[in-house]
Amino acid sequence: MRLFHIKSAQGDLMYNVRINTVVSCICFYLCFTAASVAAASSQRIQWVDASDGIREEGLQSVAVTANNPDTVFVSSDVAVYKSSNSGTTWEEVFSFRATGKNINTIFIPFSNPLTVYTGTKDGLFRSNEGGSGWEKIFNGVGSEENSVLSIALSPEDPGRIVIGTEAGLFISEDNGKNWAKGQNLPSDAAIAFITIDSSNPYIMYAAADKGLYKSFNGGNGWRRILKSNAADDDQLLSTGEEEDKNEFEVKRTIRSIVIDPSNPEIIYAATSEGLRISRDGGGTWKRAGSLGLGSLDIRHILLDGDNSSSLYAATGRGVFMYLQASDIWEELYKGMVSREIQYLALSDDRNDGAKTLWAATKKGIYKAAIPVQNSKGSSSENGTDPRQENVLKMDMLSIFSHEPTIGEVREAAIHYAEVQPEKILKWRKAAAGRAWLPDVKVAYGRNEDWQSSSYFYSTSSQKYKDDDITKGKDKAWSISLNWELGDLIWNSAQTSIDTRSRLVVQLRDDVLSEVTRLYFERRRFMIERLISPPEDIADKMENELRLQELTAGLDAMTGSYFSRKLGQAP
Repeated sequence: MRLFHIKSAQGDLMYNVRINTVVSCICFYLCFTAASVAAASSQRIQWVDASDGIREEGLQSVAVTANNPDTVFVSSDVAVYKSSNSGTTWEEVFSFRATGKNINTIFIPFSNPLTVYTGTKDGLFRSNEGGSGWEKIFNGVGSEENSVLSIALSPEDPGRIVIGTEAGLFISEDNGKNWAKGQNLPSDAAIAFITIDSSNPYIMYAAADKGLYKSFNGGNGWRRILKSNAADDDQLLSTGEEEDKNEFEVKRTIRSIVIDPSNPEIIYAATSEGLRISRDGGGTWKRAGSLGLGSLDIRHILLDGDNSSSLYAATGRGVFMYLQASDIWEELYKGMVSREIQYLALSDDRNDGAKTLWAATKKGIYKAAIPVQNSKGSSSENGTDPRQENVLKMDMLSIFSHEPTIGEVREAAIHYAEVQPEKILKWRKAAAGRAWLPDVKVAYGRNEDWQSSSYFYSTSSQKYKDDDITKGKDKAWSISLNWELGDLIWNSAQTSIDTRSRLVVQLRDDVLSEVTRLYFERRRFMIERLISPPEDIADKMENELRLQELTAGLDAMTGSYFSRKLGQAP
């Protein structure tokens, strides 16, 4: 066990600090980096804005044709655009402008790349000519049933269409002429995503607002395999049908499902609370790691068909690649301006063997070339980069010896956000002490009275007049003390404290999760710079700005504590 020294906050004491966790993370990460090029490949991914010609910034979805990676479709909430030259130019091929209706999604079947489907709030539309002409093939009853959210086609029978609406799932067996509603699904369930097993088209998965459902008979019957409010822990998640009675449970929304083409028993589910993985066809579920993931709010995921270990996720804070061997995430950030990512698409191999990753964002459409070694899962170079071998021989602890530990940073973040546990204890003590204090009422009154009378008499020899005036002032005051003895056992303030304490705990968890992510992401980035140092000035500036960005993020969470501690370093 290696030890190193750090200074205390006063700078006059030295402590020997055990760093088992940090050492393990660094050594494991370095070994994994030397064995795999996935992390290094993320450094070479450069996003390019391909939005020129698209009138709206906020894009909902993107789809790429199977036989021509240069043909791409994107949709905003009011229009569908097509590019035949990989995003250089765009033409509007479908529009809902000035209609008050919206577009939800687009879909291109693998079996027929000339066919394009558009799911809207006014039904399902289809073009059989690559977007040139459109026909409406589904019209539901009522606004919710008419709103198409997701689309899937059977890989063996293109005439079998499955769609998810805001009011359930519908299936057509005759290429959209007739439709039947799916069975064993809640009639009011909104179906956000549908996927069909390419190796067995009778197995289907549907992500609904009430959970994840699976069908073994082509959609004629469904069974829930994952609840939307399943327990959020590292254990296998129960798939029972019992209702969760915890009124404070945060409802998890399931947004996207991916089936591993190399092993259909492996299922990935993107949720608003992170990534879930099942290795037994949905029987049990386990939460994937979140280290390096900028946001647990995952909107869409996709898996590289040639390399099932490469999983990409669209989140509210960027695009991330999941490294399954190490259970960590790598952010693909270079050149990406937008942080709100809605949807992803991955093209087939281009002439040079590389693939193109597309991202529909709140600020347009972006694309990035995926290096050959990343899409194929192996490096084109023989052996390990000598620079990596040199780094592995270094004493990596010296890089961080002058920095505060993760415990110190987390503590600073808690105090800066004022979400320390002691705060809740003070609330409870104050509420308990309040019962001993009486309700005090003080009253004071003042009244004035006035009375007047006159007496008059007259005789032949004398006249007399007498006036009688009386004035008075009345004053009174009182004080009363009142105790509610029942408050000594329980008072209404405790209910308010329970609610606030849960909010504080949730906020503290969010703060700790974010500061931990930034802390180790910054360390991984520094290691990556040593392993693969930038060569040109643009990459060097980009690296420096990225390091400053991560440092500023830690300062924002800790009230500049992180930079102050770095400034104390010798």
